[in-house]
Order: sequence, then C-alpha cells, then structure tokens
Amino acid sequence: MCPPHRYGARMSSRGSVESPFRAAIVGAGAMGRWHADAISRTDGAVVAVVDPDLARASALGVGAAYVDLQTALTVHPIDVVHVATPLDTHAEAVRTALAAGAHVVAEKPLAPDLASTEELLRLAADANRIVIPVHQFLFQDGFRRLVERRARLGDIVHVELVAATAGTETTNATPGAIVDDVLPHPLALCERLLPGSSAGPWDARRPLPGELRAAATHGDTTLSIVVTTRGRPTRSELVVTGTNGTAHLDLFHGFAAFEGGGHSRARKLGRPFARGAGTLAHAGENLVRRAARGETAYPGLRELIRQTYTSIADEAPPPITTEETLAVAAARDAILASPRG
Repeated sequence: MCPPHRYGARMSSRGSVESPFRAAIVGAGAMGRWHADAISRTDGAVVAVVDPDLARASALGVGAAYVDLQTALTVHPIDVVHVATPLDTHAEAVRTALAAGAHVVAEKPLAPDLASTEELLRLAADANRIVIPVHQFLFQDGFRRLVERRARLGDIVHVELVAATAGTETTNATPGAIVDDVLPHPLALCERLLPGSSAGPWDARRPLPGELRAAATHGDTTLSIVVTTRGRPTRSELVVTGTNGTAHLDLFHGFAAFEGGGHSRARKLGRPFARGAGTLAHAGENLVRRAARGETAYPGLRELIRQTYTSIADEAPPPITTEETLAVAAARDAILASPRG
C-alpha cells in the first residue's frame, strides 16, 4: 500500500478526484496524447510533458515542456509519471520516477524482459509506490462484462485471440518488433480470465516475418494466440468458448456479444442472423456509450487510469497486480525465446 499522498490529491468513494493528481507524460507521440486526454477526463492535471523534441512536447498543449524527466521532476511536484516512449527507454524512466517518489503508469511491455520487470517492481515495492503496465483491454466494458458473466459460459473450453495490426504502416518498427509489442495484450487477457494460464507452456512459431502463432493448454482449456502484421482488415478479437455458450469480444471497440449454448436444427439455421443482430445491438450500444463520454479511441485506457489513481488515493492494491504483471512478462519471455520459425 501507499502512504498518504504527498501533494494532497484525494478521491471520493465514487472515484472522482477531489484534488487533481499532478501528472507528467514522458513521450509526446500518439500514445502520449491519448494519456493526456485520459488524465484530463479523469480530473487529473498534466503539469509536464517530456520529449527529446521540445517542440513536440510543447505541441501537446498541456503542461510545461522538457527534454528530460529529471528536470521536470525537479521543477514540479509530480504524483504520477506516464511513460509512453519506446520500450528500450522504459526502465530508465520508471527508475527516475520512482527515485523521485512518483507512481508510474507505463505503456506495455513494462520492461524488455522478466528480469527488468522484477527489478522495477522491486524498486516500486521498496518505494511504496504503484507501477502499472497499460493493459487497457482488461478495463474495457466488454471484457468486464465477460468476467462478470463468465459462469454463464460454463467450463471454458477454448480461448482464442486474433490480432491483425497495421503497426508496420504507421511506425518505423520492424514487423517482428510490432508482434513482440502486441503480445502482452493477449497474455494479460488470458491471465486475468484464467489465472496461471499465461504460464503455458506455449508452443510458439513465427512462420513468416511479422507473424506469430502460439498455443497452450491450461487444465482442460486450450489457448491460441495469432498476431499478424499482414492480415486485413485490422482487428483485435477475443473469442471465449464455454460448455454453455461463447463470448465474442471486439477489443478495438471494447464491446462483447454473447451466444447461448442451445443446439437444434433451427438454431443452426438462425445462428448467423442471431449473432449478427446481437453484434449490431451491442456495437450500437457501445458506440452511443463511448460517444457520450467522448471516448474516440483506446477504450479501457481512461478506466485503467481512473482505477489506478483511485488505488493511489485510497492506499489500495493496484488494479493490475504484481503477480499478473510478472506472469505476463515471464510468458512473453518464454514465447520470444521459442524457435523463430
């Protein structure tokens, strides 16, 4: 747990900030902008933006601009540092933030490997601070509905996630690096849905550059992860099949649709129409809900930040546990160490 907060930020029992947390954002790229948006809508206040390109930091339009985090931490009393930079810079930024007494919200993966992740979490524990990786899918409305309704699906038979990403077209990263960056998302979903499942062991293959196929068995449940940089249309979908029904999650948009487990000739004939109607209804409801709260992209990010800030203010456990973070890091290491194809 965390000691009483240094700068007086507190939240009500409903989770709204009564005195804003002071945040610094490291990285003024696309994700930095979305973190700034989520912070402002969580009633936090961005007081500093750090980026090697000072003009880009200024262009974010919030807080004071700096080229290095240490200077920002020296000038401003900062409660939470949001790290939205390339992976190879995460560890240093997290160490610097913790040394200054700040909590950390960092884009996934938190660190390049399990050993580095363990080190950062140990430093956080020693400093009595929270360090959270951004696994925003866990906080989407659709996934939370799935967790709430999991018992209705019966025993989980199969979990499958397919991610087709256009990262190679929008960044300078290689196809392999894009795949490695996406991988923590499905692992975090598996771990939250079936604790211990991310440990595998995973049978992983890279049949082509920018392609990953991984499979595992957890008890009586099989798991499958497919990540591709070439598949189109771009999508990120989770299908959870149970003995009593199946859940279909659209992770790009943050909603879930459910199918019952009854079987008959009529149900087989009507299934495409029933599923289509259900998907349309849930997609429409989700669109209205997100529009009402101004959530145009990255559903789940705002809720993750809100819950993290609430945990800090209430001196409560973080919304992503240390055990989950370590389990995902260990599984990612194991899969990345598998044969390349």
